[in-house]
Amino acid sequence: MFEKLTVTLPIHAVLQTYKRAYIRRDVIAGATVAAVAVPQAMAYAQLAGVNLTAGLYAAMVAMVVYAIMSSSRYVIMGPDAAMAALAGAAVIPLSGGDANRAVALVAILSFFIGLVSIISVIARIGFVAEFLSRPILLGYMAGLALVVIATQLPKVFGIPAPVNTNFLGSIVYLFTNISQTHILTLALGGVTLAIALLLMKGFKRLPVSLLILIIGTFCSWAFDFASNGVAIVGSIPIGLPVPDLPSIELYDLQNLIIPAMAMMLIAYANTIATARSFASRKKETVSSDQELLGLGLSNAASGIYGGIPVSASGVRTAVNYTSRAKTQVSQLFGALFIGVVLAVLSPMLQYLPITMLAVIIILAVLPLFNVKELRSIWHAWRSEAVVAVVTMLGVATLGIYQGLLLAVMLAILNTLRKSAFPNDAILGVADDGSVRDMHRPPKTHEVPGLKMYRFDAPLYFGNATYFRHRVLQIVDESKEPIHWFLWDAETITAIDSTSGQMLLGLIDELKSRKVTFAVARMKGSIRTIVHRSHRLSSTLQHSPHYTSIGNAIEAYRQEYNVPRAYDVKSEDKST
Repeated sequence: MFEKLTVTLPIHAVLQTYKRAYIRRDVIAGATVAAVAVPQAMAYAQLAGVNLTAGLYAAMVAMVVYAIMSSSRYVIMGPDAAMAALAGAAVIPLSGGDANRAVALVAILSFFIGLVSIISVIARIGFVAEFLSRPILLGYMAGLALVVIATQLPKVFGIPAPVNTNFLGSIVYLFTNISQTHILTLALGGVTLAIALLLMKGFKRLPVSLLILIIGTFCSWAFDFASNGVAIVGSIPIGLPVPDLPSIELYDLQNLIIPAMAMMLIAYANTIATARSFASRKKETVSSDQELLGLGLSNAASGIYGGIPVSASGVRTAVNYTSRAKTQVSQLFGALFIGVVLAVLSPMLQYLPITMLAVIIILAVLPLFNVKELRSIWHAWRSEAVVAVVTMLGVATLGIYQGLLLAVMLAILNTLRKSAFPNDAILGVADDGSVRDMHRPPKTHEVPGLKMYRFDAPLYFGNATYFRHRVLQIVDESKEPIHWFLWDAETITAIDSTSGQMLLGLIDELKSRKVTFAVARMKGSIRTIVHRSHRLSSTLQHSPHYTSIGNAIEAYRQEYNVPRAYDVKSEDKST
């Protein structure tokens, strides 16, 4: 039982080996992370449509729970732009402008995300998140950033914010209400944004958001911005959160289930990717189930304490890593510092101008435009880059959840297209004896009367017709008579009944053309499947089988007295 506890509570193993020398580094890392987390958590709470303390509650509680449950030394759990925007898209339309109702809805949403995550761990279905490919996430995050920036721009201009989470709707709203611009608010927001961008470019490790929070709050208090028409945050409750999961109507519960499931997938895909990325830098490993459990319990706890949904924060994790945190204990110190802000300093934060809070949000989502990685994908995998761009446009134009659905559908269609029309190759023998794709260097030669073919995908009902078409096309387009058609089956990892039936017809078709269908390097697992099918087994028994392409070529040469112009390498790998 004790050993099982150390598996489910990684912090136990950490504390067993914790050294006093670690405290200094963990305290510094925790304080640095808190300095970044406080302004971001407040900004994300506003993005989610709730009071600012909900973001701070979530940041503090999630860091405590994740420190206890996570197998990662560096990952920082807390509010992030994607989860806040998704929460806002789900909650704002349901709240009807009622602030208390919005808080209740977002707390229930957080709890639901946690519940779905925990169920996924128990049912071992967390692997579903792996289907959100990197291009999908890149496009989704970029689209999300466009939506977030568009919804924050009216606040920078001092225009009353629309209840709209659509990119185009927000842009249209801004231009149709541009006459309502508050000049002082725009000046504050514009100057803050410009200076912040310059500072971020010149001093990359500077906590720009924290500086905006401190300087903006002080200036607003000292010069009484509110009396000049600049909107400020307003009254903020003082004190630490208490556990209290609100009750809502069944109708609302039904409307939150689907968003909770979608947000769990996004959060888990982001969390496990972040955890693996930072673990690999230290040649460490993380447990995907443990991270999903930590994510689930963090969200559940955030909901119980009235916080917004949480996920791994790439920015704050990087801060924790570069601050040389030694263990997960740095999160506990970070939570402690956030608790001090809630208990002591929160009354001062009421003077922060809304326009500066909007700037903090805009700065936080700018890194979601990962142009460098998208360019890299474009050079190597054009179709996946197209999926990323279409996903971005879908999120921006259709909506956050509709865009996600479109992205998943596109990814599935792209995967089906690749499996239905996979790469294949006509093989030849190079001067050095290696068997290679004839359409790639170095130059290769065909053995007269012999066609060698490789199909780079499992054979199934979706590509069986294409396989048959390609084989007959190669035979028909040959400039000289073909005696043998040699199928290099090494890349075939599966075969179903439809493709088995196709092979029966194909072998008969080739036989009618006086072409022998031969097979080389068929895997043992595929041979087992073939033997279970009586008709396919009996048909293939009349087709020559070889353990290597070299043996097949040698057998063909002997049968047709073809001179040996070059020897095939014994290792016999086609490329």
